[in-house]
Amino acid sequence: MPPNRPLAFVDLDDTLFQTARKMIDGAPRHVATVDMEGKANGYMSPVQKAFVEWLLATADVVPVTARSVEAYSRVQLQFTHGAICAHGGVLLAPDGSPDADWHALMTTSLDDFQTRLVDLSEATLAIGNELGISLRGWVVEEAGLQNYVVTKHNGNDDDVLIQILEAVQARALLEGMYVHRNSNNLAFIPLGLEKRLAVQEWLRRDRAVNGERPVLGFGDSISDLGFMSDCHFWGAPGNSQLTKVVKGVALA
Repeated sequence: MPPNRPLAFVDLDDTLFQTARKMIDGAPRHVATVDMEGKANGYMSPVQKAFVEWLLATADVVPVTARSVEAYSRVQLQFTHGAICAHGGVLLAPDGSPDADWHALMTTSLDDFQTRLVDLSEATLAIGNELGISLRGWVVEEAGLQNYVVTKHNGNDDDVLIQILEAVQARALLEGMYVHRNSNNLAFIPLGLEKRLAVQEWLRRDRAVNGERPVLGFGDSISDLGFMSDCHFWGAPGNSQLTKVVKGVALA
């Protein structure tokens, strides 16, 4: 490794690529992810592709994603330094193997949520039925460990997830948890499962091997700011949730 080669922690969805519905019709696009049948379902713009190529050429890049390990395996970008998956629930080595020590820590941290997450997912879908909103949802599970609940709508209006969230909160179902909501993605996550905690552990291990070096962070969501704030420098896409919030605060 060249001296002081940067270490970059990078969110994936809506940072490096996005679904077709979030791109301008007719604009050039490059495949970034595929679905379980091998069909393209995530794309980079030419600018995103150039950014990824530059980043991979100049830094040691570690994805930090809410994706499960299985969903991460369908990302077509050539990451070679490992990854952080499931909102920080899994650390993957460069060869794709999960870190046993981190899994043991997460097993202890999430023990009280193992039955509760399944019940919460079912309750959320039931609330959708009550409100006449078509939803799909599941519990993200890794190596037999329930990590967090994710819910998506089956229509075209992301604002319906606000109604779902308000109804779930009104029934006091989220004690000991925090919420991630961005676009068509509503996640209920136990405290103790955070991208930031996983990045902090990764940094501790990296410094023991490589010493202090520049650390970069990139993400699109407010929830990404947690791990990004542990980096020396950070950035976000210009049209991201995080950028809109920062601009709004600056103008207030």
